[in-house]
Amino acid sequence: MTSTSRPSRETVQGVVGGKVAIITGAARGIGFSTASLLAQHGARVVLVDLNESDLKKACSAIGGSSTYQVCDVSNWDQQVVLFKTVKETIGPIGLLLCNAAINPEISLLQTSDPNQQCAMNSQVRYNFLADEEDYQTEGSPLLRPPTQLFDININSVLFGLKLGIHHMKANGGGRIVVTASAGSYVPIPSQPLYAASKHAVVGLCRSTSQIGEVLESGVSISWIAPWLTLTSMVEGLEATTHPDTMKSSPEDVAWGILAAATADSPNGKGYWIQGTNISEVEGAYGEVAGRLIHPANRF
Repeated sequence: MTSTSRPSRETVQGVVGGKVAIITGAARGIGFSTASLLAQHGARVVLVDLNESDLKKACSAIGGSSTYQVCDVSNWDQQVVLFKTVKETIGPIGLLLCNAAINPEISLLQTSDPNQQCAMNSQVRYNFLADEEDYQTEGSPLLRPPTQLFDININSVLFGLKLGIHHMKANGGGRIVVTASAGSYVPIPSQPLYAASKHAVVGLCRSTSQIGEVLESGVSISWIAPWLTLTSMVEGLEATTHPDTMKSSPEDVAWGILAAATADSPNGKGYWIQGTNISEVEGAYGEVAGRLIHPANRF
């Protein structure tokens, strides 16, 4: 792993100053902190989320260099409209942060009531292995596990990558950063679907970044992998208050995103975020996997 410093103000301004940046999942948490930092460094930020009132509050806090678009990023048609609207009303898109995600499984860790935990553990929404039955179907077979998490956590990135590359390559390039997770690299037994979605995100980004069309387009794709981040998603977790737990603030992660977005050669890079520490990990991964990803072995 290679330790990376937070970029200087001059570096960030040189890359993002005057650029149009779309940030999904931007009403709060990591997305909001990143939008704020980008705006402070001269970017014109477009905050994207589902709740209009939350977006209005976020833009009010950031100021005049921000605007918003309501969009369900798991919906292809809505993302098409999002990119078209931004391009036509604000300008060419130079930076995209695919950040939106959900994690229903974590709710099991957010209650200390054993009865409530038992009840939740018996529901496939929180535990896909639960023996919950489908009472609307004759014979009461097992209830199908939910897949909305994949629609949001994976499909929104898939759609964002396609649309971002499409629009950016027409303008000579741009930079895309995706919020993955440390759970993209390690198992999380309490959150298997979330971990699976984040593993998929890294696989999608890692592979797409090496497509010839992308390499020739001037578009870079990188991702960040934070561990526990103190957002509303993790409120109530015992780990958030434990002194020995590695944790980050949303601003810590936002700086990691800026480091990824402003790196000299950002394409195909992944960054672990642990508090104020930013470490590029794909170089080390590439050394281990070098024989497999050698051009002679690609197919």
